Amino acid sequence: MTRADRGFVLALVVFMLFAISVAGAAGYLVVASEGAMARYSSQGDEALAVARAGIERFVGEHSGTVPDTVTYAMGDGVVVVTPRKMAETDSLTHVYTLKAEATVADPRTPDSPARRIVAAQAVLHRRPIPHMAALVTSVNSLIVHPLGTTVGIDTNTFLQCPGGGATPIAGVVARSSVLGTSVGVPLFELWPGGWTEVRDSIVARWDVLSDPDFPVDYENTLPSLGSIPADSFPLVRYTGASILNTAGRHNRGVLIWVGNFRPWFLFNWDGIVLVENMDEPFLGFLGGGSVDGMLIAGLDANNSPSSLDMRTSVRYASCNVYAANESLSYFELLPNTMFEAR
Repeated sequence: MTRADRGFVLALVVFMLFAISVAGAAGYLVVASEGAMARYSSQGDEALAVARAGIERFVGEHSGTVPDTVTYAMGDGVVVVTPRKMAETDSLTHVYTLKAEATVADPRTPDSPARRIVAAQAVLHRRPIPHMAALVTSVNSLIVHPLGTTVGIDTNTFLQCPGGGATPIAGVVARSSVLGTSVGVPLFELWPGGWTEVRDSIVARWDVLSDPDFPVDYENTLPSLGSIPADSFPLVRYTGASILNTAGRHNRGVLIWVGNFRPWFLFNWDGIVLVENMDEPFLGFLGGGSVDGMLIAGLDANNSPSSLDMRTSVRYASCNVYAANESLSYFELLPNTMFEAR
């Protein structure tokens, strides 16, 4: 082989090595790009799931006034839910669009996260508990004790607050009989069809409110009224307790009582009291204790006495009922309305 031939072979080998290097680099770039695209696609799918979950969580956990935005950290992403009112069917039913924007970042490229947006339609049910009576109970026979017990009178006027001086309601709802003095229009109502009918008419979402996974403002503790705004009516839930010892203290909000309700002497509450069970033949103590709002007692209805001697006053205070009921406002997601927005 001549020197010229050897030079040609060397050049050919160098060229082939260069071509192989270029092909290898191109192959690596293709594989790396496909891997990056697959990761981004996976993160995009996760961002879509996070956006959907954000709307579901917002609807499931919301109560009370509607915030401007809510942010949740979910999985490897973050979702911002923004409610926007679209229409008012009436004063108690509003239609909203809920938009959820989710981002999921790759730690290797934190400046370019995957982003997906989902929207859905939902109905806001404002002040969902109807004004049936100052005292609604599952017992068959109710006795309003004559010594210092008042049931039913509205202590507010329309000049005092939003919702004040509402249309008069019954003093008591019971199942078969009411004895003693109650004040209302009518004085009392009987629901002989059964407690289930009464409970379903209340629409209190007891199964949701009593669920320990449903977030409330105070769990097994009472708010310090000096530390919350004067117009705040928080959700307060007690579970498994038998006595709420609030002697000499005044509290307000929505009291969700999961278990047997046995208020202590001078139990005073402004707002709405929702009670699962009552297993005592009397409620309260003579001459002491009051609810200024509404008391709905016996939502489980399986553990109520056949008769109840009512010794706690329940004065229908429409200002407190209006404010506490506002704290129970909730969203209901309209079916088949969730879609991916651009």
